[in-house]
Amino acid sequence: MNRVEVVPYSDLWPLLYVQEAERIREALGSTLRVIEHVGSTAVAGLAAKPVVDIALSVESFDELDIASLEELGYRYVPEFEDELPNRRYFSRPGFHLHAYEQEHDEFLDFLRFREYLRTHEEDAHDYGELKRRLAAEFADRRDEYQAAKAPYIARLLEMLRR
Repeated sequence: MNRVEVVPYSDLWPLLYVQEAERIREALGSTLRVIEHVGSTAVAGLAAKPVVDIALSVESFDELDIASLEELGYRYVPEFEDELPNRRYFSRPGFHLHAYEQEHDEFLDFLRFREYLRTHEEDAHDYGELKRRLAAEFADRRDEYQAAKAPYIARLLEMLRR
């Protein structure tokens, strides 16, 4: 399993997103409804794992062209659907891709969380510090790292959904 690494913000992350989003737009064509840079790499100044998260929506999973994404180098991970049935997950080095039908609430949560951290610098800083601390504590235990930061994310999302 990969080590959990949280690094200082990089100005390259938004540029990598723009390039990758264009590749995905070309691959999916008119079936793509919305594509967004999400996660910590989408928040200027926020420490993050050096992986660009991208969320997209299509009208229906029946229209999601998995083969085209695989041609871009993405690995489809269907086993995550047991835990996250509303998401189709893909990864390739440096990128995680989260696909949803239409603009599902989970998709919107990505946007809510990103927008909040973009406009609340102190909270973004605190979240970055939490991630650094947890990455040091759970460096070789990614699942425990994710579980340890989950209450912070859940509490913030609960507030943002009101």
